[in-house]
Order: sequence, then structure tokens, then C-alpha cells
Amino acid sequence: MEFLGQGKSINQVNPLVSVCVPTFNHAKFIRSCLESILIQETDFPFEILIGEDDSTDGTREICLELAQNHQDKIRLFLRKKEDKIFLFGRKSGRGNHLGLYGSSRGKYVCICDGDDLWTDPLKLQKQVDAMEKYTSASMCITNSYLEMNPGQNPPGVPDQFKVFNRKSINKVFYMGHISSWMLRNEMSELLSNEIVKKPIPLDKVIFSFYKKKGDIVYLPEITTTYRYNPNGIYLSQSKKKNHRALFRHNWYLFRFIHKDPMLFLRSIIYNLGRFFVNFN
Repeated sequence: MEFLGQGKSINQVNPLVSVCVPTFNHAKFIRSCLESILIQETDFPFEILIGEDDSTDGTREICLELAQNHQDKIRLFLRKKEDKIFLFGRKSGRGNHLGLYGSSRGKYVCICDGDDLWTDPLKLQKQVDAMEKYTSASMCITNSYLEMNPGQNPPGVPDQFKVFNRKSINKVFYMGHISSWMLRNEMSELLSNEIVKKPIPLDKVIFSFYKKKGDIVYLPEITTTYRYNPNGIYLSQSKKKNHRALFRHNWYLFRFIHKDPMLFLRSIIYNLGRFFVNFN
């Protein structure tokens, strides 16, 4: 259900960018997250799609307040318990995420989980400028500040501006942090792929899907913060369990996305080596 229906002023414009904010029990984080998006300075219209997944800690009330006050920017979707999909051994917010992606109207899509934060008010403008300039790009990634590992960069990012072509990133399974990504909107094709209903983190799926679609533009500026939330689905599980799951994830990526036997074999050998080093 979309809060306040289709009559809001944001529903009457054609946004260039859709910003998806899935949230569940993020009361400590959600206000600052949304405010960091609302203050974006752009020369184009953008929409903020919030998927509130039936929280019990006050998150919904904060989202309702902000959606009421910012009808020119926010579309709030109020989910029910019945919308949840059973994954990773428990009910998950997968349906909430997929619903947001399917509702995105912009030429470009960004994703910011409700416990993360944007720190550069020009993030959207910089990325749109890059995507409009590099028309063969399917993604634009910026640097991120990692709250758990200050001083370290997210995985796979270089030290300076770079445009990666498809061949150069074929063996790369992840880059940056999802809060820093801008994607060309090909969500209808992504959502039609069976892998989105499988027990594999969506950010891995999205990166593997989009790296096959075009080049990746990397901007070295830090524009987002990945905040530490021990209740997140990944951090709440043991390292050993997460590492074992990598074998299943690689199988799904092979079967539904890249279909490259050699890439699948390399990933299995690499993960086996990492597993024995870390847990034997």
C-alpha cells in the first residue's frame, strides 16, 4: 500500500532518479538516513521510495512523519507481515526490496538501506553527470566510509577515477558498497530472473547482473557511510555460516547470471582455499 495514494505531488512528476530505501527496525538510523537523501542538491527531479517492512521499534512512525511532510519527494510503501519471504532460515525483507525496485520510475536507481547514510549532498548529481557522460555504463560507484573499518576502502575499488569495461570486471564479484551505487534502470529484467527469490544476498545478485550489462564508472569521492548494525541479516550470522553460504551463492550466480563454467570453478577453488585458511 502506498501511503497517501497516487495524488501526491511526487507522483505527478517524472523523476530522473529513484532512490530505494528498504527499512525494518531501523529507528536509530532511519531519520538521519532519509534526511541525508532529502538534502540532495540536483538540477533534476528525484523520488525517494521507502519500503517500511512492518517494524516494531518506531521506524514506521518516523517514516509516516517524514512522508507526510515531504510529499514532493517521498513515496512510502507500508508492508504487512504477509509480504515477507522466507529466506536464510527466517522471514526476510526480500519482498520489500523487490517491490521497491519494481515501483522505481527513474532512468536511474539508487539503493540506500535504512541503516546507512549519504554524506555528500551532491552524490546524486555527480553520479547522474557521470552516467550521462558515459552512456555505455550500467553502474556508477563511489567510495564509502566503512564505520566498522575506518581507513579502509570497500572491496574492489581503486584509488582514483576509473572506467571498467566488461572484460576487466568479468572476474570481479563485488565492488564498493551498495549505498554508493547508481544503476541504469533495468529492474524489470532483473525481477524476471529466478535468482531474486533464491537465498543469496541481493547486492551480490545486482552487481553480477549489472556488470554484464555495461561498463562501471568509479568516482573516488566518499559519498556514503556503511553504518555498523549488528542486527543486519549478514552480521547477525556466524562468519563460518556466512562463508559456507558462499558456495551456494556462487552456484546461483553461475546458474542464473553469468553461466561461465570457468568463472564458477575459479570462485569455488578460491572460496575453498579461504575456508581452509580461516577455519582449519
